[in-house]
Amino acid sequence: MSEFVRRELPLVLIFICGIAVLVPFFFPHPFLNAVKAELGNWAVIIRNVTIFLGLIYMSFSQWRSLQRDKSMGGYIYFVAPYLALVLFVGTALAFPGYINSAQYQWLYQNVYRAQVSMYVSLPLFYCYSAAYRAFTVRSIEAFALMLGGMLYTLRQIPLFTYLFPVLLPIGEWIMLVPNVGGGRGATIAVGLAAIVVGLRTLAGREVTTIEVR
Repeated sequence: MSEFVRRELPLVLIFICGIAVLVPFFFPHPFLNAVKAELGNWAVIIRNVTIFLGLIYMSFSQWRSLQRDKSMGGYIYFVAPYLALVLFVGTALAFPGYINSAQYQWLYQNVYRAQVSMYVSLPLFYCYSAAYRAFTVRSIEAFALMLGGMLYTLRQIPLFTYLFPVLLPIGEWIMLVPNVGGGRGATIAVGLAAIVVGLRTLAGREVTTIEVR
């Protein structure tokens, strides 16, 4: 297989498909919209295929991890994803109603959502650590951040709003003015960064190396 087919041709196809999807947002035309819709259909097909490829990759990664750690915890880590997959898919197929069946909904509400809540709550510890470091008053910016966060946090506690009613309008002003302005600035920055990374990816200049050990 030539170097062009292995490396350059996929980049060319990605670039053409990416431009074909982006152009209709700026120049709406029936033909361009039809091309975009057709590429969207193919994206759905490819996404469904990659689910199975992801399962194969996960199995390979799980097996490599098990070879490094053959303790009881390692075996549990290896078996748990497949057990959950069989349990949820089997429940959806075995009982009438599939994912709307009472049995599947019980699993979803009491097992899946509980795990998701736990997973989402874990980053809060990192947020607390970052907030502690950020609120160390070493500059005027850190002091402003600490003061705004403290005032809005106190505004959310009914006891403090009862004792200090002035916290209500101050907290609302912080949420609606500085917070909205900063959030929009961050959104614009992230959007510009995403455009730059996307264009670099389409041009084949964004190289990400993932090492699997």
